[in-house]
Amino acid sequence: MINKHSQKGLTTIGWLAVIGIFGLLVVSGFKVLPFYLDYFKLKSVMDGVVQDETVDARSKRDLLFALNKRLMINQVLDVKKEHFTFERKNNITTMTVEYEVRKPYLADLFIGAHFTYSVEIKR
Repeated sequence: MINKHSQKGLTTIGWLAVIGIFGLLVVSGFKVLPFYLDYFKLKSVMDGVVQDETVDARSKRDLLFALNKRLMINQVLDVKKEHFTFERKNNITTMTVEYEVRKPYLADLFIGAHFTYSVEIKR
């Protein structure tokens, strides 16, 4: 037996809940996207330093200067020189960056991410 008056679809409150959840996801995406864009810029900067033959891989000062110059050009502002570590072993320099980004989200909540990336310079 089929009831002609059975409900079909969502109520107004149901639609408001769906729109609210969708809106929260969109806002979260817009807050997180800049973190990852800066991270991918940072990765390309570090890979560029590895490929640059004019940079002395044995000199921490040279590496930091090349990184800082490229980070300023790409406007990566969340990464500082304190986030970089350098280790030299058997003519291989390992350059590692580890940093955390936190930004305000809603009211007293923060949204953040932790990033780590390493490259090896074999010279």
